[in-house]
Amino acid sequence: MSQPSYGGSHGGGASSSGGPSSMSPSSSDDKNLHLDAVEAATLIRLNGFQRTLEHAVKIQDIPVIVTLASPPFVISHVNELWCRLCGYTESEALGQTCRILQGPETCRATLASLHAAATSGRDIEVRLLNYTGDGTPFQNTLFVRPLQPECGSRCTHLAAFLLVRYVADVPRLNRAGSERDGVDVARGDSPPPNPLPPPLPPPPPPPPRAP
Repeated sequence: MSQPSYGGSHGGGASSSGGPSSMSPSSSDDKNLHLDAVEAATLIRLNGFQRTLEHAVKIQDIPVIVTLASPPFVISHVNELWCRLCGYTESEALGQTCRILQGPETCRATLASLHAAATSGRDIEVRLLNYTGDGTPFQNTLFVRPLQPECGSRCTHLAAFLLVRYVADVPRLNRAGSERDGVDVARGDSPPPNPLPPPLPPPPPPPPRAP
């Protein structure tokens, strides 16, 4: 099982499932350590994910976005949690592409890795800095999985599951004419609780040494 890796000062980076990668968060950053554990738990959960479009559109406890499987990867489904976290309504998102989440600090190398995996129908996990509908920057871990119909083997859609890591050290993007409700890190609001699986329990302590 692989984990997403950092790349760059604001957390771009990618790893395809099955390949080695590394993460080196600061040992003093308890929040990142907690989120790293949640990432590991999410990867374990997705190992048992039923990779069909019919199943993906029913998921409600993880932010989910579904796109067509071929470029430009038009958005065909978003769930309510994705809308709340990203600041777009369903009607605003459908028919668009994931470019609506990109901005000046979005890592282009990570986008290229995403594009390569998507076009070849491969699993991939990345950390990417994006922007909400009102321009608030956030770092999110994406777990991208190819989907197929119940009675078919050809990949028709892609599903991305989000774990959001909010950041406050990136300038807010000024989106002209966009006033949407949502979390505003620059204003000092608290992000909503992440609705992803709880972190893995810590390992048991080592047995006491014999005298």
